[in-house]
Amino acid sequence: MNDTKHSNAPVEASKEQAEVKAPENKSNAPQGQESVAQQAFSLDALLDRHLPGEEFKHDKHKGIDYNKVLEELPSDAKKLIQNLREDYRKKTTDLSRKKKDLEAREQSLLSSHTENQLRKAMELPEDLDLYDPEGLKTFIQAKAAEELNKLLEPARKDLTQSKRIEEVKRFEMEHPDIKDYAEEIKTIIKDRGLKIEEAYYLVKGRQTKGLLEKKEEELRAYKQAARDNGYKVSVGKPTSQSKPKFRSAWDVYRHLKERN
Repeated sequence: MNDTKHSNAPVEASKEQAEVKAPENKSNAPQGQESVAQQAFSLDALLDRHLPGEEFKHDKHKGIDYNKVLEELPSDAKKLIQNLREDYRKKTTDLSRKKKDLEAREQSLLSSHTENQLRKAMELPEDLDLYDPEGLKTFIQAKAAEELNKLLEPARKDLTQSKRIEEVKRFEMEHPDIKDYAEEIKTIIKDRGLKIEEAYYLVKGRQTKGLLEKKEEELRAYKQAARDNGYKVSVGKPTSQSKPKFRSAWDVYRHLKERN
């Protein structure tokens, strides 16, 4: 009996030692891989992730107090939103940079400089020898430039139109009174084929000329009123109301206006 008890003691001790030396592995992820909690959560991952709940069955929700909801979020949820914000900011910055690069390339490809280069490449010398390798190469390059120029022509027209629209919008912002002469400007553009800027200045010139003529007419009226009323007060004791003395036609005009 004593031998049996003595033989079982080391077995129990070895089990306890094994439990101490080999703690339980709570993660089911293979060695060398991150757990789900440790993985970076991006916008792409969020879009691809299936999320249970009625809230995720709708495209967009309305009537949400965003400030209140964000303030009441737990710390981990706020950290998750901040990570998504940084991911979104990085993506938009990259897209903006790529867009600017594409626009620069488009501008270069559709520029007048490139068009002139293509037209120059399209020109063939009169003594071109197609049986000569260099002559054949020149011919092929000219035809390729011609085809590329044809392909770019519609894009050039669209770009020119877009630029023109932006110019007109900028001009309208700088001259807000252009709306007051819209009908006159339309008629001038239709009849004379002028640009909107030229039509605007033409209408404004006519208006300015009309104002000047009106001012000249008023000035003539002032002078006539001055001659009719005189500039000097009668000498001696007046037997009737004496005429006032004026220093200018403008004084006459104000005097008559006050009397009327």
